[in-house]
Amino acid sequence: MRAVLSIIIAAGLTAGSLAQNSAGGSAAAQPGTTAVQPPAPPPTPKGITVPEMPVIKTTELEGGLVIEDMKIGEGYEVQPGGAVVAHYHGTLKEGGKVFDSSFERGEPLVFPLNGVIQGWQKGVPGMKVGGIRRLTVPAAMGYGAAGAGEDIPPNSDLIFIIQLVDALQIEDLKEGTGEAATGQCVAVTTHTIKDKDGKEIEKVEAANPYIWFPGELEGIQFGIEGMKVGGKRRLSIPKEMNIANPQLQSARPSEVPMVIELDLIAMRNLPTQRRR
Repeated sequence: MRAVLSIIIAAGLTAGSLAQNSAGGSAAAQPGTTAVQPPAPPPTPKGITVPEMPVIKTTELEGGLVIEDMKIGEGYEVQPGGAVVAHYHGTLKEGGKVFDSSFERGEPLVFPLNGVIQGWQKGVPGMKVGGIRRLTVPAAMGYGAAGAGEDIPPNSDLIFIIQLVDALQIEDLKEGTGEAATGQCVAVTTHTIKDKDGKEIEKVEAANPYIWFPGELEGIQFGIEGMKVGGKRRLSIPKEMNIANPQLQSARPSEVPMVIELDLIAMRNLPTQRRR
């Protein structure tokens, strides 16, 4: 298992990432036919340089969390409990050993803030898309006396450099009055989906509402959390949170940004696994 799943995503959560399955093997060509070659695998992402630049603003929060902004972004401002697409580089404060880095892998991580260590839950909100921030996280807001595997010893203070690539934007248009949804729920909605240019992709009306299942679309899974039945919400979903689930057929385009305006007409919360 990649280090990121045990290092960044706290308490057994994995940010809802979906595994991509591909069919293997090939059949022998028949007379008069041409063998179909399997698609070439996508290129392996290349590592990118960890940003280092002067600190322009320093803030210390209760508990000893230190926030150092190296670049103020100009995009959407992340709210507490939101979901983000971010690069990060994690080192031990003592000795500077690197224990995990999405910069080195060349791929940002998608995750909800309510599924990560406390230092990130408190240290990422307020960042704007495009911003770069360094967090010095005391052990009590990281992995505490338990540590995390062989890479993070007990009682370790941590340093993260975070670059905010994108974020899920949530706008409540109407407050519901029913039960609030959790991230793991079956949701029934009417909705309209548009691309970034405003072209309509999908429209679902009350006569035939749509049922969303957990894991179907990360942007929906993260975006519905906390929404109450009867409410209306607009979600601007980054392309990294719009990855097709290979187990579910859909005509929607994937890996592109989308805007979904939805009405939550019913839902059922599912039992969650006990956190480790």
